[in-house]
Amino acid sequence: MSNNLNKFLSHLDNSTAGVFTAALYFYQKGLDVRIGGLRKCTSHQNYMDFVDDGDLFVYNQGESNRIEVKNLSAQFTCAEDWCFKDFMVCAKKAYDNATPKPYAYMIFNKDRTHMAIVKGDTHKHWKVVSRTDRRYDNYTQDFYICDLEHIQFKSIR
Repeated sequence: MSNNLNKFLSHLDNSTAGVFTAALYFYQKGLDVRIGGLRKCTSHQNYMDFVDDGDLFVYNQGESNRIEVKNLSAQFTCAEDWCFKDFMVCAKKAYDNATPKPYAYMIFNKDRTHMAIVKGDTHKHWKVVSRTDRRYDNYTQDFYICDLEHIQFKSIR
């Protein structure tokens, strides 16, 4: 397996806590939640066979909403203490290829005490930037970013 694939699979394993934190958040609000099983590819050649349909689905009054969950290594509680120059929503190709489109992205701070929520209906305000993902070797891709005015910040407690 390639070094980048090993790193990706490690990040995938580490993302599980955030997905279950998000599920618990909705569950405690009385909503039904579905988390798909964790499936891992074995090589870069077959990774598309393992693309899921979302991190979790929340059901409310017969409606199903896809939620994507991200974990950051940075602390934040609100827009005022956001420590990055912009707000990265997701990889462009991940959103563009998503079916169904995510209802929202929940991005947790390092301790998973606060989250930033980017609703999918703000997509018209997103911009595209090309960035090198420092987590991987020689990997640059396009990402969607969004102005902080379109982001909701919440405590999960």
